[in-house]
Order: sequence, then C-alpha cells, then structure tokens
Amino acid sequence: MSRYAQLTQHLLANPNAQFILSFDALDKVVIGGLPASARQYHAWWANNPASQPHARYWLDAGLRASPNLKNGFVVFTNEAALETSELATSVVDESTQQELTEYVESSLSLERDLEDQIVSHLDVLEPGLTLVSRQESSDVGRLDLLARDAEGRTVIIELKAGEAKDSTIGQIARYIGWYADKEGKPPRAMLVASGFAAPVRWAARAIPGLKLVTYRVQFAFEEATV
Repeated sequence: MSRYAQLTQHLLANPNAQFILSFDALDKVVIGGLPASARQYHAWWANNPASQPHARYWLDAGLRASPNLKNGFVVFTNEAALETSELATSVVDESTQQELTEYVESSLSLERDLEDQIVSHLDVLEPGLTLVSRQESSDVGRLDLLARDAEGRTVIIELKAGEAKDSTIGQIARYIGWYADKEGKPPRAMLVASGFAAPVRWAARAIPGLKLVTYRVQFAFEEATV
C-alpha cells in the first residue's frame, strides 16, 4: 500500500473549495510523514502525476496543490468549485497569502499551546498518566503525545485545534492498530478537541479504548498600568 493512500480520503473529507493544511498535519496523514523534499522544493508539489506520481492522490480528490514552503503549509484548491463560488480569489494574491499564513500560524500555535498545557497537567486529563514522549514517530504517522496510564498501559493522545473531523477517527485507528501489533496488545487512546459532531461520536464508539475529551479556552483579564 502506498504511503499516500490515506491522503485522497482525508482531502475529500474537507467540503471547502479552498483550504489549507500544514506540513505537520500532512505528516499525520502520510504514512511515515512527508519526505524532506516536500518541505524544501516547490517541484515536489507539481500537479503533474507524470513527473510526481504522488500528485495523483490530491488530484484524485479534485484538488490542486500550492505550497508555501516558508510558512510550512499547502493550499489545496478545487478550481471548478471556486469558479462558481464567492471564494474565487487567487491564492497568490498577497493579502490572501497573509490571511492564510496568519490562520495557519494561529492554528499551529493553539495546538502547541494545548500540547504544552496537557503535558504540564496530565493528571487533570487522567490521574496516573505519565508522559513517554512528544511528537512520537511511527510507521503510520506522527503521534502528538504518547503516555502510560496508572496500570502501565500505552495511551495515545491526539490533539486537534478546533473541532475533530471524521478523518481524525481513521488516524487514531491507524495508531491503535500499529501499536497493538508492535506491543502485542491494543493501547488506549484519547482524542482531545474543542468539540465532536454527532458523526464523529458515532464513529468513536466503534473503537474500543478510545476516549473523547473536550477542552475550553479561557481568558483572564487584568488592568494594565498606564
């Protein structure tokens, strides 16, 4: 099976005519993560399967790719849908690129902050949890957090900045299957997000040992000195 086999379905799960995915997010979809050349060369993202065979996995989803190597993300565009929508703005427009960059940076920042908070307060997530590693690499993608519970069982913790999507359940299932084979017994898993739509909750019920956890962002205010 190709390392990019999950990419088409992951892209099809996003209904927007134009959307962005960070390289870090794509690392979790592509088995073994993106190659270094994907982060370094525009040619890797050429929308031409004759020269770049992996391109067919996003082309099969009806999308064209436009990378931003400096800021570490890719804009995926359904050009046919854009022609009939109010979103028909060129992705190379400077103001559009700035908005996309700010969106990616804020999303990645939130996910990093969320990861830092969970690492600092694992006992709040579940008493007895101990951290094993962060951004753990595996043959099926990169895990956000790997932990052990009070009974010594492996716990996979996946974080999402915002609401979890259907594709996240498939991602978690891959991790569980891989660790079950590696360790000889299935691990537990936790999916942490701001919310879970009903279809995601139903899908989660089909995975034994998967726990859904919601987070809330709170603001504190204090008077500034003049």
